[in-house]
Amino acid sequence: MSETQIDQSVPVAKPTGSRGPSVTQIVVVVAILAAGVSITALTSKVTQMAEPGIRLVDGKPFLAEQAGEWKGGPLEGLSEAERKILPPDTQGARRIFTDAQGRPIFCSIVLEGSDVTSIHRPELCLIGQGWALGDLQTVKLVEPGAPGGVLPVSRLSGTRDVPMSDGRIGRSKAIFLYWFVGKDRVTASHPRRIMLTTFDRVFRSRNARWAYFLILAPVGGEKAAATEDEAMKLVTKFVQDLYPTLVANP
Repeated sequence: MSETQIDQSVPVAKPTGSRGPSVTQIVVVVAILAAGVSITALTSKVTQMAEPGIRLVDGKPFLAEQAGEWKGGPLEGLSEAERKILPPDTQGARRIFTDAQGRPIFCSIVLEGSDVTSIHRPELCLIGQGWALGDLQTVKLVEPGAPGGVLPVSRLSGTRDVPMSDGRIGRSKAIFLYWFVGKDRVTASHPRRIMLTTFDRVFRSRNARWAYFLILAPVGGEKAAATEDEAMKLVTKFVQDLYPTLVANP
């Protein structure tokens, strides 16, 4: 490995001697550490779990076979790889849905159990699967069944290199929508979900038991939306058709 070259035309400030942290900085660090210790102590023995905010069948997330014109493929749960890394009482359900024109949309639900590590920031999984992600956006979908008639979702676009049968490398494109549902709560924000989870564990001594929804709509290619705008319209209609089947136990 070659040595890093320093541009001699850039002026370099002379060192003026090191200074220790100020009293204010020390107080802030101590306060942060104390808060962390307190939260850990208060939440380490939480044993109560709130009711989930989604529909369950036999204790598992329900994902309908049909929603409007969308027909679901085989119902699958968590993969073996997921079961090895997620807490044992984590539940999952997923299907690939197609409309009358054969355009596919992937839908996945993960329901946390007693351990809050069942769910983490969605971007981590997508990046781990090889997706290069664009900027995160918050979108509000019109959904009469959601609180206030609006469902907030996070939207991402992504690209991924995939090997082709002829040996070449192709490029996959997709848009992703995700959101979180708790008991009487819906949020598109992972940080807000963490904040609400901490509040519940500290002040209510219970785990919120969130469900995480992820929707993937491919862009381009055979039987897929031609553009991101077209994919967004398609996935919006899908969510509006599917949402009423997801959130309420009959």
